[in-house]
Amino acid sequence: MHKPFIKNISLAEADSWFASAGEKSYRGRQLFNWIYERNVGSFHDMTNFSKELRQRLGDEFLLAPLVLEERLVSESDETEKYLFRTEDGHYIESVLIKSEKLSGERLTLCISSQIGCGMGCSFCRTGGMGFVRNLETAEILEQLSQVRRISGLKNNNIVFMGMGEPFLNYDNVLKAADIMNYSFGFHISVRKITISTCGIGRAIERFIDEERPYNLAISLNDTESVKRRINMPVESKYPFAEILSMLEKKFPASRNRLTIEYVMRRDNISREDAKRLKKMFRNIRIKLNLIPLNPSGSGEAPGGEEIESFLNELAIMNVPVSVRMSYGGDICGACGQLAGKKLYREGAVI
Repeated sequence: MHKPFIKNISLAEADSWFASAGEKSYRGRQLFNWIYERNVGSFHDMTNFSKELRQRLGDEFLLAPLVLEERLVSESDETEKYLFRTEDGHYIESVLIKSEKLSGERLTLCISSQIGCGMGCSFCRTGGMGFVRNLETAEILEQLSQVRRISGLKNNNIVFMGMGEPFLNYDNVLKAADIMNYSFGFHISVRKITISTCGIGRAIERFIDEERPYNLAISLNDTESVKRRINMPVESKYPFAEILSMLEKKFPASRNRLTIEYVMRRDNISREDAKRLKKMFRNIRIKLNLIPLNPSGSGEAPGGEEIESFLNELAIMNVPVSVRMSYGGDICGACGQLAGKKLYREGAVI
């Protein structure tokens, strides 16, 4: 049994540990400043702690739960994909996306929450891995720590949209999000943290009831329940119609808009699909995020004219509609392509 990871503990738990060690209460805040804001890679770098205290921390905790196996940089758009190995020998991936916005460069880190995924969505390679286990809070936070340290960049957006279903690892994911938001943690605004789910109804309701401040995104991807059940088996247990009814009652108008993710295939962007989308969301404030299907699983990607036609049909929907650009396709870092494997330039995947 390995030593516990220090990034699994909350600020309150850190305060309790230091109190038990006979230290002042402010040591917890200092610790968080070192491991998150200053992002040090060793307890020995914490120079305002005594040598004895640093030694004790090292004796009782592990600081880094992940080892970098591979870093790939897209030749087309500079997207960076990171392959990490866990302490028990499994692999996860994170993706740093660089895109332009009016005020300059926008940096988004796509973070994994599980090793593999058991949801079985037809368009996602991660689902082909099956479910292995949930990531610990420390393993979630370490992705951000290492990407920042390796890239030298401080991203300004976090999306829990990598490998795994975040709401099936609810407690660890929300604990990680809270630490990202802490003033003594990464100090990332709640408006810059998005948690994406394929539609785990009970967790969505819990998220709302707990008044969590983070952005919520739900993957829809089909407007017909029968077709959605084929492409997203979660529909059988949590029908989207029931989730939508709950959202209409509970999702407060004062919150950020709910984001609906919609992966576009040739068979789900008809005029009828557009009409159903408009009808479904007539009573709830949303943003609609359209994602062209990437080469990953089943389905056929639509052409530019088909996407344009779909957008024209949605034009009178009176909600913000955006088409997400695909980044990192040449390194299998685009939406639906993460599978926890090494990718080599000559094209062989192992």
